[in-house]
Amino acid sequence: MSSITQSILQFLYDFVHWQYFGILALIWIVVDLVWIGRWRALIERINKLINKPWVFEKDKEPTVPPLYPRRMLEQLALNSRRETRVEHETEPAKQTGPTIVTQLQEWGVQLGGTAFDPKHPLRSLGYVIAFAFFVFFLLADAIVIANTMVLLGLISPDLPPLLQRLDLAILGGALFTAIVGIWMLVEMSGAGELVNAEQLTAAQKQIYKTLSIIVTLFSVAVMIALAVQRLISLGVLDSDPTTQILISFVLYGLLALNNSLSAALTFQSTALGVVVITYLCIEVVIGILPILAFLVDILWRIGYALVDVAMWILLTPIIAIPYGIGKVFNMV
Repeated sequence: MSSITQSILQFLYDFVHWQYFGILALIWIVVDLVWIGRWRALIERINKLINKPWVFEKDKEPTVPPLYPRRMLEQLALNSRRETRVEHETEPAKQTGPTIVTQLQEWGVQLGGTAFDPKHPLRSLGYVIAFAFFVFFLLADAIVIANTMVLLGLISPDLPPLLQRLDLAILGGALFTAIVGIWMLVEMSGAGELVNAEQLTAAQKQIYKTLSIIVTLFSVAVMIALAVQRLISLGVLDSDPTTQILISFVLYGLLALNNSLSAALTFQSTALGVVVITYLCIEVVIGILPILAFLVDILWRIGYALVDVAMWILLTPIIAIPYGIGKVFNMV
């Protein structure tokens, strides 16, 4: 706790325990209640605030009381009710700029045109699947590299629990890289439906096919290495230094390389998968904006009323002193 905070708390403690605090508090309350005009205005403000229409209806006095973000809340709630939108659109617009909702809607339309193809609706699902594979390959690479650095003594063995799951990286990497390799080979051959391969040139397709074959062969090598290691651990096969070196190279070096190649294969589709997910999030946000605007309106009214009452209680005596002096000398 800083010295300033301690000083403030100490001052408040001393002030509350001051021997004249009760008398001062009583005078303060009397001044608050006696100034009828001020608390009458407070009640009128709170009554007007409570009786204002909800954000789903247009308010004729959006700036009353001040500091009320009524226009913004109405714009956020426009998307919820068609009749409210028509009511706003038929009136002459005072603001020429686009609203938050219209900007989100326009952006959502652009994203939708990129992410969704009505002729090939399954491609959106393929993009999301590619994104999931891409994230896994990055995680598997991180696990393999972290464990390799531990074996080399470059970092501490106290890794986070997720980075200690070498079995997840090896087994999942061997299986998923094989799936991605065969999947991309099928897609580039023109028999698939989950990737937009029509936009690629013949040379690009050939590169994808070559990488897919390499990834698939590397996956087979990793699976063989896993099987040999398992047989050695069961005592079925004898182990020698050369075999251990080969297994370590495949499981630590070749697997990390294969995960990177698989991530490269899914990179383009992953980018579109991010677009699909972003589009879905935008749609969810646009759909939930009216609810958020309604909740903000409720909380804002409650908070505004509490702050207004607190300021009335605290400032009335302070304002009453110069006001009373002005009354005595006929200055106000």
